[in-house]
Amino acid sequence: MNREPGRCDLHLHSYYSDGTSAPADLVKRAAAIGLAAISVTDHDTLEGQHEARQAGIAHGIEVIEGIEFSVDVEDLETHILGYLIDPDSKELAERLSELGEARVERAREIVRKLQTEGLYLSIGEILEKSGSGTVGRPHIAKALVERGLVNSYQAAFGRYLCEGRPCYVPKTVLPLEQVTELIRDAGGVAIWAHPGDRVNDGRFLGKMLDAGIQGLEAYHPNHGTSVTRTIMAIAESSGLIITGGSDFHFIEAKQVDIGDVTAPYSSVIALREAVI
Repeated sequence: MNREPGRCDLHLHSYYSDGTSAPADLVKRAAAIGLAAISVTDHDTLEGQHEARQAGIAHGIEVIEGIEFSVDVEDLETHILGYLIDPDSKELAERLSELGEARVERAREIVRKLQTEGLYLSIGEILEKSGSGTVGRPHIAKALVERGLVNSYQAAFGRYLCEGRPCYVPKTVLPLEQVTELIRDAGGVAIWAHPGDRVNDGRFLGKMLDAGIQGLEAYHPNHGTSVTRTIMAIAESSGLIITGGSDFHFIEAKQVDIGDVTAPYSSVIALREAVI
């Protein structure tokens, strides 16, 4: 764990997407453990940004605006983080509204598939769990656990919700180039989230760079020491920003807590310099 002074957790999720904590609570906890900066990067929504920013002022911790998108690159799901975006961007809000509607339809189809497996949930209870944020598979997994239909979050995904399992439904995503353009037009910086070993694929990396990716997330729970070093080396040789964070949703999701994986404050400086 890297919790020394000057560290930043730039990848957190709140209950506005598939986490369980309020943005303000994430900020408060991050301040309590001495982090210098954080970013709440919920999937396909900016709903918690103003709340997080106000909490940052109250608790004396820097809050970087953030969001996480999913894209398909060569039929592989890939995630893109957008930092320092304008949370009041009208164009971005329109696209996010469309993605939100598609997520609801996906949830309806997953619920229908679960019912054919003898697992009876209602779309109403799933939407209630997601509140005003985006609905996702974790909300459905949580409902399954609470109903006693499975005994754990991991079992819900492993038996029913993961790709290749009987109730999996692919989600609607935007093209990579459209996502990077949306982030750029909203004044932000696009980062390839947790690239893992795929960073070694020169052709894949080239597509990301051609689309306007400005950095790589090196520090992440899914990355071992070797992968982290490789990503850092590629970022440094390519003039890319290096970021990182815990990708915290809730403890049961990855067995990782806020601040367990962090990036140095130089990542925040680099992000801010990229939009000047």
